[in-house]
Amino acid sequence: MKKVFKILLSILLVAVLIVAGSLGFVTFYHKDYKPADDTAYRILQITDVHILNDEKKDAKAFKTITEMVETTKPDMIVLTGDLTSEKENFTAFKTGCEFLESFNIPWAFVFGNHEGLDIKYAPDEVIDPEKIADRQTLSDYLETLPNCIYEAGDENVDGMGNYYYNVKDDNGNVITSLIMMDSHSYDEENNGYDHFHDNQIEWYENTVKTIAKEVNGDESEVVPSLAFFHVPMKEYMTAYDESKGTDNRLWGFCFPKEDGTPAVDDQMFEKMVELGSTKGCFVGHDHMNNFSVNYQGIRLTYGLSCDHNIYLVPLRGGVLINVKNDGSFTTQHLIRHRGQSTITIGKEQ
Repeated sequence: MKKVFKILLSILLVAVLIVAGSLGFVTFYHKDYKPADDTAYRILQITDVHILNDEKKDAKAFKTITEMVETTKPDMIVLTGDLTSEKENFTAFKTGCEFLESFNIPWAFVFGNHEGLDIKYAPDEVIDPEKIADRQTLSDYLETLPNCIYEAGDENVDGMGNYYYNVKDDNGNVITSLIMMDSHSYDEENNGYDHFHDNQIEWYENTVKTIAKEVNGDESEVVPSLAFFHVPMKEYMTAYDESKGTDNRLWGFCFPKEDGTPAVDDQMFEKMVELGSTKGCFVGHDHMNNFSVNYQGIRLTYGLSCDHNIYLVPLRGGVLINVKNDGSFTTQHLIRHRGQSTITIGKEQ
């Protein structure tokens, strides 16, 4: 019954978007898409690809990503987790990474809640290290890839893959920082998804101040930043509810009971507001949700899932992030509809 309900909701949402498109909600750029003149750097966020080790099925996801890359020509790709959820995760992981490497542009990665963390083994099962790997092995592998900017990060900070990257203009000036963080997986103690740990929040604060000191000579003169992680903070749901009927609800929908936020409310969002650096957060995880809202000075955005294999998602695609020379940014949602080979690109917001 629940599956039927989600299918009906998906059909309804597609119908709504078609009507909205006729009213200017989306703009069809297709292959002749041109970026705005004031855009200095383009980032393509993709998420929840879920490679299956099935060449025919995986080709659908790769086709969607290829169309988005060829249409928008991003300067960087950021994958916000769940590249695979397969038992033979290393095989799938390498397939996905080799595909991303083929574009020969920088790409970043943050772990989701599935890569190697929920695999079940039989008591007498022999594990093939060429096919199945733990997080550490996946992390080590990522650091060998020439186009991947992933870093394992400080070993004294919880999680794997807490790192940052400074985006510079043509003159070498830093215009924004991209902060990648591990949102972990499951919180067995609290029976739900995990949250940012205290030492990660401390790392985030130190990182923002370090960048400010290096760029502006004063840790209080923060540089604009964007944050990327997999599991959305609890504030995503609060923001969506409180933005009803206002201009702060920019795009998309939150599906009923589709709430994959952590079991425990951490203080990461409060720290972001306090420091004033991070102006946008980009996540995945909840395949059905795709909204973008402004909340307390920070834009909270779900990436569109690239999943062609696990969920019957209403819209597949990605999010194009247009960074401006002053460090501000806009987003455009990219949609590849079923049965179409071209990409629909939403208006800049």
